[in-house]
Amino acid sequence: MASKETNKKQSDPVQSEEPEKKKGSLYGLTVRALLILALGYFMVKPYLDRPKEDDSARQTFKIRGETMGTVWNATIVASPTYLVKLNNEGVVDKSKNGDKTKAGEGQSEDDVVGSCEELLGRLVQRELDKIDGLASTYRADSEVTLFNRSKSTEWFAVSEELAEIVSLALEVSQKTKGAFDVTVAPLVNLYRFGPNKAPLVAFPSDEEINALRSRVGYDKLEVRLAPTPALRKAIPDLMIDLSSVAKGYAVDRVADTLEKAGLTDYLVEIGGEIRCRGKKLDPITNEATKWTLGLQTPEVVPQGTATTRVPNVYRYVYVDSEDKSAVIATSGDYHNFIQIGDLRFSHFVDPRTGLPTEMINPDDEPDALLGSVSVVANDSSTFSCAQADAYATAFFVLGEKEGIPLADELGLAVLFLSRSDDAATRITESMSDSFKSAINSVRADESDSESSPQDESKSAKKERDKD
Repeated sequence: MASKETNKKQSDPVQSEEPEKKKGSLYGLTVRALLILALGYFMVKPYLDRPKEDDSARQTFKIRGETMGTVWNATIVASPTYLVKLNNEGVVDKSKNGDKTKAGEGQSEDDVVGSCEELLGRLVQRELDKIDGLASTYRADSEVTLFNRSKSTEWFAVSEELAEIVSLALEVSQKTKGAFDVTVAPLVNLYRFGPNKAPLVAFPSDEEINALRSRVGYDKLEVRLAPTPALRKAIPDLMIDLSSVAKGYAVDRVADTLEKAGLTDYLVEIGGEIRCRGKKLDPITNEATKWTLGLQTPEVVPQGTATTRVPNVYRYVYVDSEDKSAVIATSGDYHNFIQIGDLRFSHFVDPRTGLPTEMINPDDEPDALLGSVSVVANDSSTFSCAQADAYATAFFVLGEKEGIPLADELGLAVLFLSRSDDAATRITESMSDSFKSAINSVRADESDSESSPQDESKSAKKERDKD
């Protein structure tokens, strides 16, 4: 008996080790779980701390500036309190000189509003300056200029943004069979619509045009996004001009920046390319209403006329963009053209022929001349402003006869406006099937004057010289 009891006592410590091990294991798991939770909290804390909109004090902020040889306009609806909080949490630099004073401290109400407009202006301009530094053909230090100057046919490293723009452009080129082509740059310069601003005293000869046509062709340009973004030329003299897509891309970048900052009621416009979301505030009742966009009457603006004049609106487009952003891009010939004697031609160059799309004698105009093309989409997540910008140029080059069938094939909402004379005394319009079925719009002369849009939507329609 004594021996059995001794054995039992000796076995007790061994039996008690298992529970201790389990306790230790459980403790370790608990500690690891708490560490993971703490790490997760600190990762999402910035998003949890992001200030929420104060709907009770929302105001309309209108800001504007210059970029890419044209002007930009933005209308943003937000509360000053929310914008001050955004400013103080470092969404953008507090000021250009590095002043760290927090907005709203010791400021009057007018000062706070001024600070908000300044904040929004910096937020927008920062994105635009970045895109201009990539895509401008007028800046000696831009990525496009450096690529155009290079004679190498090896891969040329570029930013991810520039590779994205060129990739989109090549896709549109393929789908339009070359009606859109960013390699048209040499011909654009020949007609003095690019960086070459030397006076054009005579229309180029066939020999000059054909010599440059040999350097044009989207099939001579390659782009890759990985492993590192880069472009490659098939011929040393290839050049690109992104003016027909960069503005739309910049609109998308600005709009995305605003949305990431929690600002989802806005309208951004650059040279006629527009993206809007949410609602605007009625200037009289301060009630939230849907955005109403006006498509400009394509009347020719005499050279030397101030571009600040408010254009006439031909058709209103009513967009439902509360949960998603809508886009509109318009290409027109009424601002940017060249006159040589009795000959006038637009800045749209057909890459397939090397000739401007329209060459007319003002004393002998045709019965109807294409004045503008607008491309509209209700959801920028499936069809971006950059795409709308590029396709608007392509459809202007194609014209109504070729353009309508292609728009129907691609399922795009496109509106063609042709004018009887420079003053657009009579307008004829043609719509793709998607425009008829998916876009809520009405001609200005048929709309109820009481429901016509306010000045803010009209000002966003100043479609200037654009490609």
